[in-house]
Amino acid sequence: MTAIPPPRAGTWPAGTFLALLSPASQAALLDLGVPKAHRRGDVVLREGERSDHVVLLVRAVAKATVALDNGRVALLSIKVGGDVVGEMAALSGEPRSATITVCSDAHVRLISSAVFQEYLARHSDAGPALTRVIMQTLRWADKRRVDFNGYPASVRLARVLDELAAGYGRAVPGGVTLDLGLTQRELGALVGAEEDTARKELRALRDRGVLRMGYRTITIVDREVLGRIAYDCTETR
Repeated sequence: MTAIPPPRAGTWPAGTFLALLSPASQAALLDLGVPKAHRRGDVVLREGERSDHVVLLVRAVAKATVALDNGRVALLSIKVGGDVVGEMAALSGEPRSATITVCSDAHVRLISSAVFQEYLARHSDAGPALTRVIMQTLRWADKRRVDFNGYPASVRLARVLDELAAGYGRAVPGGVTLDLGLTQRELGALVGAEEDTARKELRALRDRGVLRMGYRTITIVDREVLGRIAYDCTETR
């Protein structure tokens, strides 16, 4: 794959590390490390390995997964261009806590731990931005735990779809498309539901006219109804 330029300043998805940085800090980070291209399905970081670098996602959609004791794989989170992955292991020296796999062709930069730490020291806005991103990741995990314990699968799925649409959705005529490359099994894993349950709930949302489904894509066509299902406890099918 040939190299492609990063998005223009100000176009990074809200909440990503790069979006929280000043233009000067963005430019400095994008100059660090070694560029690398990946094909869809490539593993960028592997759970349990010891490696000394951070990965900056430039143009990418990636999923973070962990292996469970029962042999299954749990989907932890979604990362996109502008995010960094592997930062906690690189800074702490601990083994990787998750596997990062790209969901589509991707362009990243590999930055050594030492260079990344020097960057954090030089740019005063970078440290607080990284802390904020880490806290966002932890809050996402906390939300999922609360949802798992207190709400049915239909509500959990609606909440995750609403958050993904807000953070990573692409505006299209008639709605917002999530082209994250997620399977129905992976969506189920993200909300703590079996694949059959996730498939059933997605069909129910489709039949209500809330969304359209394509091959590994979902287009939200009625955010208002999706929000009511997600957050209005009086909403019923």
